[in-house]
Amino acid sequence: MRMRRKRYSCSVISFFWGLDRVYPALGPHTLFLADDYRENFASIVKRLDLPANPSLYLHAPGRLDPGMAPPGEDTLIAIVPVGHINEHNPQDWAVLIHQARRAVFRRLSLLGITDLEAHIQFETVFAPPSWLKRYNLSKGATHGLCHNLTQLGYLRPGNRHPHYTNLYFTGASTHPGTGMPTALVSARHTATRICEAWGLTP
Repeated sequence: MRMRRKRYSCSVISFFWGLDRVYPALGPHTLFLADDYRENFASIVKRLDLPANPSLYLHAPGRLDPGMAPPGEDTLIAIVPVGHINEHNPQDWAVLIHQARRAVFRRLSLLGITDLEAHIQFETVFAPPSWLKRYNLSKGATHGLCHNLTQLGYLRPGNRHPHYTNLYFTGASTHPGTGMPTALVSARHTATRICEAWGLTP
């Protein structure tokens, strides 16, 4: 019950596309930032919504590893931040996914890419309900607990349960915090604590 009272991070709508052509204008990483950054965050964090003009990130993994797609074809990942699941006023995820997709195409048009939709051969979409169902992420929040003042440092859930001493935790919602590198540090801390408890050398 205590965890339900915690504050959670945002989530994302992620599109995984297989394309029948390559877009040379796209590098491995492309970031579009919203013009009104403050309103963008307010929409996501306070209203648990999708901003009208969201920031978004595009990753073309084939630029770093050509084996990610057959010759002459490509793969593209688009990530659009959105609010986590609102249990009191549920969002219409079908509508938000459609809006997020249109936002990606609109931003790509700024790079002169206006026909991407016609070259999508397959698509997989993950939205907050997907993150909840597939990975059991509370509220579908992809970054776990948020980093507000009462959930930082000592106040963040520890790697070891305070009462059930053989129960350990790792990941974005424990020490030291959110993000892939930080979650890996969390795993290292947890492994070290388990080894220490069993008298093993980590």
